[in-house]
Amino acid sequence: MTTRISWRALTSCAFTTRTLIRGFHAQTSAAATSHANYNVVFDIDGVLIKGKKVLPQTHRALGLLQANNVPYIFLTNGGGLKEVDKAEQLSRKIGVPISPKQLILSHSPMRALAAQFEDKNVLVVGGNGSDCRQVAEHYGFKHIVTPEEVHAVYPSLCPSSPNEARSVPLAEKYLQNVHRPVEAIMVFHDSVDWGRDLQVMLDALVSKNGDLTTVKTQAELHTTKQSVPLFFSNSDLVWSNEYPTPRFAQGTFRTCLERIYEDMTGQKLQYTLFGKPMSTTYQYAESVLNRIAPIHCGPDGVPMPRTVYGE
Repeated sequence: MTTRISWRALTSCAFTTRTLIRGFHAQTSAAATSHANYNVVFDIDGVLIKGKKVLPQTHRALGLLQANNVPYIFLTNGGGLKEVDKAEQLSRKIGVPISPKQLILSHSPMRALAAQFEDKNVLVVGGNGSDCRQVAEHYGFKHIVTPEEVHAVYPSLCPSSPNEARSVPLAEKYLQNVHRPVEAIMVFHDSVDWGRDLQVMLDALVSKNGDLTTVKTQAELHTTKQSVPLFFSNSDLVWSNEYPTPRFAQGTFRTCLERIYEDMTGQKLQYTLFGKPMSTTYQYAESVLNRIAPIHCGPDGVPMPRTVYGE
């Protein structure tokens, strides 16, 4: 059974935490008798945490929600780790136990793509080391290759990269995936080497049938449609950390890729976006809330609409 959800936006960290604290002091007794039918959805970066610093009212606000049995989840455009690992990291940082079931990362809805691309060779981009490869494997993707692995096999691929191609030990299946055509590109998290990752992604997009060692003719580049589907886990241009002004994020990286692709082909880059504020991500969040939150029914047994307060 599911219920209709009405989303109401909370516009800032201060408004979110202060409203929760003031509201609970005023409404706790009323909620206990009227069974208030509402949930809370938190962003993380800039709302509960800024860089490495936990913001002042975070622990108190979450404690009030837990004490009053109000279901809440976290919906963030961050990611780069498996949900269970991110939940452990977040729990340690804010001092409140967080279940992986409460946590939606930018790439969490991309789990559903595993069935569609189960037997395809997917170029997984972003994150540190093999973290995003592990996320993709956890989601059920069977054939994965990363820009780092391609660079290890082809050291001259990106001579300007600050990360020198390393002779990393690769399992045989990884070597096979490097030489297989790329059949989809999925950016799970922010790139840590823009030059290398943009190069490998462009190589795949302008190649003949995904073969990274080939390139279409000029005529083909300007007349044939993009053959490799492309997915991004979020559209944020910038994000906030301890630095006084915002920092580049995945959306800026995507903008660079779009411009280069259009200059090379004369065509618009085609891609699918996940993360906030995409409807697919909010629908995914609703499905999570419907799994973890109790459903209140009216006298006729019909589920009542539920209000969700979200940053």
